[in-house]
Amino acid sequence: MAKEKQKLSENLEDYLEAIQSLSSRDGGARPSDIARELKVKRPSVTSALNSLAAKGLVEYEKYKPVVLTKDGEAHARGISKKHSLLREFFTDVLGVQACEADLVACKMEHIMDDSIMKKFTKFFKGITNPCAGCPSCGVDGCSENCRHAKPLSALKVGDAGLILKIEKSLGDVACFAGMGLVIGSRVEVARIAPLGDPVVLKVRGSEISLRKSQLAAIIVKPV
Repeated sequence: MAKEKQKLSENLEDYLEAIQSLSSRDGGARPSDIARELKVKRPSVTSALNSLAAKGLVEYEKYKPVVLTKDGEAHARGISKKHSLLREFFTDVLGVQACEADLVACKMEHIMDDSIMKKFTKFFKGITNPCAGCPSCGVDGCSENCRHAKPLSALKVGDAGLILKIEKSLGDVACFAGMGLVIGSRVEVARIAPLGDPVVLKVRGSEISLRKSQLAAIIVKPV
């Protein structure tokens, strides 16, 4: 029989996330580092670590870095996955600013039950991966050969698309990637100037302006 996942408080889940983040970034998570990361006092850290250790989620010894156990690592990964998926939904689908999306995702990750998260994940993948059943695409998603693909320049105000391909004619790929224009991103046409140029796009919670000739180099699947 599978071991039932432990229910943790929001506070303890924040500690697991912090330990995972510090371990991957700095190679270890000392209590002083955790206190600094979460902006709490050392006695609070000690109390939380003792609680996590009692639940078998961390290995904690005085004067040594805190280590996540196998169960602790799995729990921390689950929380991080929820956070990333929620943040991506808010920015890419709803057009929420990244900083605001991060704050809301941080709150929701703790209250969303795993069973609901599974349904949400399926729903989200259906939005960002609408061609899973398309004969011209792969099982896992859209390809540049999708029969529904068209240049971004063909979309109208309010239309949205999933980027499948970016032609070399667009120019500095790295520069545009910094704006969020990468394969897999969701873009929405926000406004078009009276004469047709420029076109304002919503990408990952931000707005960018491009010429219509540049949009012709971006191939999307309308969603």
